[in-house]
Amino acid sequence: MKAKEMPEVELIFLGSSGAVQVPFFYCECGVCEDARTNPENRRTRASVALLGKETVLIDASPDIELQLDRERLTSIDRIFITHWHFDHVGGLGALGLPASVAGWPRIEIYIPHQVAFHFDQELSYMKRHVNVHPISAGDTFELLDGLWEVVKTTHTEESVGFVVSSSRKFAYLVDGVEPPPETIDRLKDIDLLILDAIVDELIPGPGEVWYHFSTAEAAQFWKKLGTRECILTHIACHNWDKGRLTPGMSNQERVQFESENPGLSFAYDGMRIRL
Repeated sequence: MKAKEMPEVELIFLGSSGAVQVPFFYCECGVCEDARTNPENRRTRASVALLGKETVLIDASPDIELQLDRERLTSIDRIFITHWHFDHVGGLGALGLPASVAGWPRIEIYIPHQVAFHFDQELSYMKRHVNVHPISAGDTFELLDGLWEVVKTTHTEESVGFVVSSSRKFAYLVDGVEPPPETIDRLKDIDLLILDAIVDELIPGPGEVWYHFSTAEAAQFWKKLGTRECILTHIACHNWDKGRLTPGMSNQERVQFESENPGLSFAYDGMRIRL
């Protein structure tokens, strides 16, 4: 598609938390207590939807039913999966019943080729409702609402992100740290960068390796890349200090961080932007 032919698409952050919701059900820290008191500060697990001529999801979190109902989304055309971790695929199995009852057409599901076998092993009962497409970095798909490119991320052996060219060009890189050079080359002309920022401060314990950005690290990478706008998602709202979760930024501190970094913002559940 030529740029002038690209349709306008709306992107919705269905969820914006890390692997566990905010508040954590077992945590009584100030951040979690604030989220219990103020529902607007609650977060479900990260995924997004793109609304245009089709409804396309990136990842299907375990909270997908709540998320789709909240946004009044009643059908799904495609789902792109970044990697096979529970917080990114745990909602796939919940789609069989609505697909059957509502008579949805088959959902096109795109899964990194190294882990596509998991669908047959764990979700075989869903096969009559979906078409599964194994994908690899470098693959491109020209869809009704834009061009999708699969790029490698630095999280797991199979993890990928997506560069989407619609009326605006954006990249969705969740989870991970700084991606490999071949991916960075594909990010040079994007308008919007969406990154993982799972913890606000990261202090690994002895021998501990993390494949997630902290908030500061994600902001640093964004500035290094030079993209005009960045949104941070997959947020736990805590710090990680040598094996212990401790309270992270308050909501007021996040507002302050945004004001100190113009062009950067934190995603929240239900956040909508026009592309």
